[in-house]
Amino acid sequence: MLVMKFGGASVKNAAAVQNVANIIRLYTDQPCLVVLSAMDKTTNHLEHLAFLARDNRELDAKDQFQRIMRFHLGIIRDLFGDASAPVEAKVQPYFNEMERIVTGILMLEEFPPRIYDRIVAYGELISTVIVSAYLEFADIPSFWLDARQVIKTDATWKQAGVIWSLTEENIRRGVAPLVQPGRVVITQGFIGSTTGGHTTTLGREGSDYTGSIFAHCLNAESLTVWKDVKGILNGDPRIRQHTVKLDKLSYEEAVEMTFYGASVIHPKTIKPLYNKGIPLKVKCFLDVEAEGSVISFETNPEPVASYIVKKAQTFIRIKPKDFSFMEERLMQEIFDHLHKSNVKVSLVQNSAISLMLCVDEKLSENAEFEALLLDKFTVEIRNGLQLYTIINFSVKDLKEASEAVMVQQHENKLYLVK
Repeated sequence: MLVMKFGGASVKNAAAVQNVANIIRLYTDQPCLVVLSAMDKTTNHLEHLAFLARDNRELDAKDQFQRIMRFHLGIIRDLFGDASAPVEAKVQPYFNEMERIVTGILMLEEFPPRIYDRIVAYGELISTVIVSAYLEFADIPSFWLDARQVIKTDATWKQAGVIWSLTEENIRRGVAPLVQPGRVVITQGFIGSTTGGHTTTLGREGSDYTGSIFAHCLNAESLTVWKDVKGILNGDPRIRQHTVKLDKLSYEEAVEMTFYGASVIHPKTIKPLYNKGIPLKVKCFLDVEAEGSVISFETNPEPVASYIVKKAQTFIRIKPKDFSFMEERLMQEIFDHLHKSNVKVSLVQNSAISLMLCVDEKLSENAEFEALLLDKFTVEIRNGLQLYTIINFSVKDLKEASEAVMVQQHENKLYLVK
């Protein structure tokens, strides 16, 4: 059994959807479940729509809603031509629901987090309806599955935690019998629901994680994530002039890279696969024959230096006002405040009288964290920084570290905050 995941760039227009269908056709002789993201940047556009409604910008919100609807209807008409009416009818209820939610936000001037999750979920729902219909149109039998019916979560809006016992039982009983050779199951990434049926999301870019959830629960042979790159590179080609593809990575290496900012795989994706030894393949939907990269228990025999950049970081230096040593008792208090404020820590370093943190630049959460500290500590904050992580670093990399705000070395990794 195979699980495959296609991101938004792979279904950004009619030609891209046709390409995805051609790739899926190659695997129809095997049981296969396909996870799809929203088309192109739809999640961003839905988020913007919700914020316009929250800010009571009614005309702008209506224009944004119309743009989103026209975009999807245009793809449907390009794919189906004169036969587009039935597919348009399938997606119209989602647009009607979306419009009612936006009207409710405008009228009530309220925008609770659970409404955010409801509105951004429509991207995946509409995308999968269109692609499933096109597969049928192209003589590839498909079954459309609402992921919210099987992936059960807590009510942590925007970042829901999976209730694994319920989810695994639902997928084992309700999904496994549907995944058969000759028929592809199409479902959504990124979304789930509470036990009460309220829509939740698993965190931005969470479709990879959805793929690993299904792969884990179905005991899949592999999870293949289709990207617009030929595998996992040792650096961002937009930043580094010369990059190389990593043919193999261990699960541990992959977790380190994603945690410190590598964007090719969602950070939560690895654990469910590691627990069952399921390999993760990263392949290019623009070049199906390319080998790609494989994440498993194996690694490259020769270490390859990897350069990872995590943007929008904040440097925080914390010192006790009474000049106490930065001992465990004080660090525990600081970390309790981090947890309460929901501040995401990227890097920690301590000295005798200070604790230095590199955290995600989220101004409201960081301000709440600072407020909790000010009774006992002085706090220095610098925003607008980047965290550079170099795995298997060289002497040249060590020389460059002298320009950093904060440097930390651990085993084969070098961390710089600039």
